[in-house]
Amino acid sequence: MAANRQLLLTRLSDRLHALFDNSINLSDVADKPAKERENFFLTRALSALALMDDAGLLPDQAAKCVTDGSADDGIDALHIDDKRKVIYFVQSKWRSGAKGVELVDFTRFRDGVKGVLELKWTAENKNLHPFRTKVESTLKDIETTFVMLIAHTADKNIAKNINSKISDFVSEQNKIQSDFLEFKEIDFASVTHIARSKVRASDIDVSVMLRNWGRLQKPYDAIYGAVSAVDVAKWYEDNGTKLFAENLRYVIEKSEVNEGIAETADKEPAHFWYFNNGVTAICDSFAKQPIGGTKTDTGIFDVKKISVINGAQTIGSLAKAKNGQTSLDDVLVHVRIISLQNTPEGFASGVTRSNNTQNDLNASDFVAFDPNQDRLKREAAQLGITYAFRRGEADPASASGFNIRAATVAAACASGDLRLAVASKRYISGLWDDIKKEPYIKLFNDSTTAVYLWNIVQLMNTVDDTLAKQADGLEGRERLIAVHGNRFILFCVFSHIDLTQLAKPATNLSSLRTTCEQLAVQYLEAVIPAIAGNFPDSYPGNIFKNQDRQEELLGAIES
Repeated sequence: MAANRQLLLTRLSDRLHALFDNSINLSDVADKPAKERENFFLTRALSALALMDDAGLLPDQAAKCVTDGSADDGIDALHIDDKRKVIYFVQSKWRSGAKGVELVDFTRFRDGVKGVLELKWTAENKNLHPFRTKVESTLKDIETTFVMLIAHTADKNIAKNINSKISDFVSEQNKIQSDFLEFKEIDFASVTHIARSKVRASDIDVSVMLRNWGRLQKPYDAIYGAVSAVDVAKWYEDNGTKLFAENLRYVIEKSEVNEGIAETADKEPAHFWYFNNGVTAICDSFAKQPIGGTKTDTGIFDVKKISVINGAQTIGSLAKAKNGQTSLDDVLVHVRIISLQNTPEGFASGVTRSNNTQNDLNASDFVAFDPNQDRLKREAAQLGITYAFRRGEADPASASGFNIRAATVAAACASGDLRLAVASKRYISGLWDDIKKEPYIKLFNDSTTAVYLWNIVQLMNTVDDTLAKQADGLEGRERLIAVHGNRFILFCVFSHIDLTQLAKPATNLSSLRTTCEQLAVQYLEAVIPAIAGNFPDSYPGNIFKNQDRQEELLGAIES
């Protein structure tokens, strides 16, 4: 039983990381040991997961509601739903052992909620202050109600004595208005169910307009065709993560692939159908509306109990792009819908598994089509070093060679173009998107030599090693700056070096290594106070993924 529980906890942890890795703020615990930081992450992610389910939020929306910290007054997350006029208070407890929710946990939670309801803004609930204006505005509406959620992974439900205290508090609050406050326990089984979402949502029925549609009726019924991205995005907007109830994963809020999907929709809308794998869904049944007759140019199908089993990243990325004001009017998505009527037992899970376990092509795979990469590999071999650019090739030791990723990062930071340096940190695959145009050909072209790449990679390694040593002696935000600022600092270091000399095979790097070490330390010492002065509340990792912020930073340290 214990082994099974641990397995479930591990799976739950993996799902929470997939959902919230790039959105849960851990800057306040950056100086904690790794194990403690992980516990903070899981606790906070658990709060966000509870809001995703109960308030119907998307992962990034739920993450922004997390208030957990030293001044949360027992409230780990807070969400105000303007439309439904509901304020959610969440307390979460990640328990890996036998310890359950304790009375002191609920008591602090209860008192914290009372404090907010009484508009007591103190040092004890400082983490809630950013919500103050909205809370006070919402509280003025007589229709506003409240929900208290306790989400936990304890192996036992909340004890009777604690439930008695909960009941007393709810009854006290509901004396005048019976539905004023509601309490919900989201126990381990419920949390696991929410995260896994194995049961397909029973309430998602959609009407789908398919263009140039087709139908496969044997051995099982299925339809396919092109659907407007506006319609596909609306499925997600209307239903949230329930749309992916049987998918193996929800939308990954931030990833290179998803950013590429959004970029294609924005910059090459007419090509989206050709470039994207599309969406596969299962349903209980579908029926074509009479309009259009038997013509296959356009057909409207009523689909019952639809669940997307492959394509969550496509749909989520399109919805996010639409919210970011990208027009999807000219974007078409290939959609395939499979009816489960008359299918054998286990067919649905088999379709889901098979659609999610095929090998994916990586953007770096297409680099192999560039003949310059083969030339660079041969040149490197003549220098006695190894250059690996095909996926699957073993990465050489840093002293004896380098790979395509290292070459790309070093070349981007040595390009003199901050935009490329930022891309190497934030979205390196974007630098490989098209081997026939920039930015790729600015980094790899007929003039690029293996000796140049090898030299700048070695200097990059020197800067990285220097920053790693500096980080070991720092704490908190300063440590994060040394870690996350490596590409920005490398860009600055390269801007003070005569890079033309690195194209010479006999270049002696010893003096340049020393110069790079000194410059790396100098820039780090300049960047730390510049960030404290210009971006005191920003998470360092986000600063170094944002080009505008880095341009501001560059101006600050050079002024």
